[in-house]
Amino acid sequence: MAPWIIIVILGACAIAYAMIMPRKDKAQESSQQLVHEMESTLEHYMTEIERDNDTLIQRVAELKGEATATDQRMMSQLQELQQRLDQLEREKTRLSEPSDQGQAKILNSRPSAEGLQAQGLMDSVRAEADQQASATVDLQHIEQESQETRRESIKDRYTELFRLYDEGKSMDAISKQTGIQLGEVQLILQLAEREEN
Repeated sequence: MAPWIIIVILGACAIAYAMIMPRKDKAQESSQQLVHEMESTLEHYMTEIERDNDTLIQRVAELKGEATATDQRMMSQLQELQQRLDQLEREKTRLSEPSDQGQAKILNSRPSAEGLQAQGLMDSVRAEADQQASATVDLQHIEQESQETRRESIKDRYTELFRLYDEGKSMDAISKQTGIQLGEVQLILQLAEREEN
């Protein structure tokens, strides 16, 4: 090959390489810019998340403080009521055994505001105790009735059902003739079997 052809080919390669090189730099610059933009976006996003977390932590701390303050306030009120109740019970025991009946009448004729509040509290406690006592009596009465009904045989209560069953009628026929639902008939028969065993 002639030397001038080699020079032309080398020149063409150099020009092509020179044109390709800046494109690579531009591509690298654009990718670096993209990475930089993503980093700045992520940093901004992380800053917002940290700010939101700080706000959330602050709010939780405030709620915890409010709950603690409420608990303390309620405990102090409870202690105060307990002290009043103890004081009134002491006064009641002192007044229930008076040395002079005249003094007791004078003290009873002038009830204090705290005494009225405590009396109301005691009346409500007594009312609740009476309700619980009446509920207990009602429960005992119901238990006695249920025991009495248990003593009565199932066969005694459903004589027609067991008569039809002894005649060999199907459960569907028994249900139709007695007007008792099929599931209830099955249940009554099962209970009767358990009662016999």
